[in-house]
Order: sequence, then C-alpha cells, then structure tokens
Amino acid sequence: MGTQEVSREAREKAVSAARRAARRAAIDLARDEGAPVISRPAFRGAHTTIQDVEPLAGLRAAREVELGAHFSTRNYIRDAREAGYTWHEIGTALDLTPRGEADLAGDTIAEAAYSYAAGSPDTETARRYGRSFSWTCGSCEGLISDHGLYNGPADDERGHAADCARLAATVAAWDTESAEFDAEWEAGQ
Repeated sequence: MGTQEVSREAREKAVSAARRAARRAAIDLARDEGAPVISRPAFRGAHTTIQDVEPLAGLRAAREVELGAHFSTRNYIRDAREAGYTWHEIGTALDLTPRGEADLAGDTIAEAAYSYAAGSPDTETARRYGRSFSWTCGSCEGLISDHGLYNGPADDERGHAADCARLAATVAAWDTESAEFDAEWEAGQ
C-alpha cells in the first residue's frame, strides 16, 4: 500500500494551485459575508491596482479556510487509517518532516503524522487526558482509539476485536521491526 511518489516540480505546481484556490476561497467567503471590495496596489510601490477584500475580512476568511482544510485533512487521515495505511505512509503523503513544524512532535515521519492528526502533546488537554485519534478498523469494524506509536499496536490501537486480522498483522510487523532493531543495536555494542 505505498503512496505515489511525486516529483518536486509536480509538488511545487500542486502547492501553487492550492495557494491560488485557498486565496480564491477566502475572497469568495469574505465577499459572501459582506466584506467590502477594495482597490489596492498589486504590490508595494506598484502603480497598478487589484481588486481585493478589506484585509481583516480577508484574514478572518483565510483562517476559516485554513480550519476547514485542516478538518478535511484529518478526515482523509481517518480514511487512510481505515484503508490500512500506516502512520509512516500518511506522514510521507503529507510530506511531513519530524520536528519540521512546531506542533509536529516526534522523531519519525510516523510520529509527526500522528501529532498532525491527534494534536500537539504539549497542550493542557493532552497532558491531562492524553491524545488519541479515532477511526474504524476495516477488518474487525471496531472503533479504534489510536494512542500513537509508543507501546506497540496491541496497546496503542484500543478497540480491535480479539480476533482482528489487521491487528494481528500489525503486531507481527511491529515485532519483526523491533527484533531487527534489537539485533542491530546489540551488534553495535
């Protein structure tokens, strides 16, 4: 279940298109909410002007677009977990870098993806109650309360049925990876 590799050029083109779409959505949303249309210089010092919305109205609308996009992203993350993708595959698809953003805790791409989905561990709520991200297992149909990548899938993915094939496969992969890590560590001693 690998993610499709995207060239740097294709990625830059997609990001540029997303920026234009977000700006257009913010302007449309602000105008729909009654924001006045203004004329302003195309850039500082320009003699040509462009039509835009009042800056604070545009700012509020852009924030609403940002929150809506994050909500949509979390839904796609849920869909990916339900389809069997790992946190590492999700982090790769999101082009995340461990500790690349302030709220993305973790030393791996997988941990950064989990932080993106479940929120920063440095909030009062996370410290008090812990973090989790829920999704429905496509194998056993259990509602999973995913607590991250710390204690192994048997402990971190709460809610699987006792005979869940997906959980069994995930635990086997975790055990294999842990054994390989332990062997490499001991070989280096």
